Amino acid sequence: MEFGSVILGAKKLSSKIIRVSNELLQDSGVNIEAYLAGRIAQRIGRGEAKYLIQGTGAGTPVQPKWLQASVTGTVNTASATAFTWKEMNALKHAVDPAYRSAPQVRWAFNDATLQLVEEMGDNQGRPLWLPSIIGGAPATVLNVPYVIDQGIATLAAGKKFVYFGDFNRFIVRRVAYMTLKRLVERYAEYDQTAFLAFHRFDCVLEDVAAIKVLVGKPA
Repeated sequence: MEFGSVILGAKKLSSKIIRVSNELLQDSGVNIEAYLAGRIAQRIGRGEAKYLIQGTGAGTPVQPKWLQASVTGTVNTASATAFTWKEMNALKHAVDPAYRSAPQVRWAFNDATLQLVEEMGDNQGRPLWLPSIIGGAPATVLNVPYVIDQGIATLAAGKKFVYFGDFNRFIVRRVAYMTLKRLVERYAEYDQTAFLAFHRFDCVLEDVAAIKVLVGKPA
């Protein structure tokens, strides 16, 4: 699948083999196979989430080129150890108004950054962060909703730590989510059954102007 000069393919993520004794499968009062499927899904999900932010587009096997490597439009902070609401506002306005009005426009940062944002105020002491209303509007920063992702860096010199833009332009392709295999014969001499899952996925930022990032002042 091709978007202009950018190709969206499929990379493969493995859970690695998990071996379970047949006694445990037969005797346990818990459905071990269902339990393992849930834990493997968590492992696959964490792996995908990591590459969603940190995939480089290089390596062996080749990683997906995800958010951190794809977003090239940057706004630098004046400090490597602190940032201000005005710098976040500058990032917001660095993105074209056509993207700022899109339904999926968002901030994205980690929980440590959220804590700093929650403690910020403008020159009149008004909070930058506004809480959600039950059954109504979500929590916002500068009137824009946000998402938390722990794979995003914390503020430091040269680190991309706050993203802003239209995340509909960041396309994730999941070819087949978690195909679980049951390997009955492979470890038969140990009276064990193995479980293994694969997940095929890829992503592309099809418009680099749609998302920009706040970067800590380079060292």
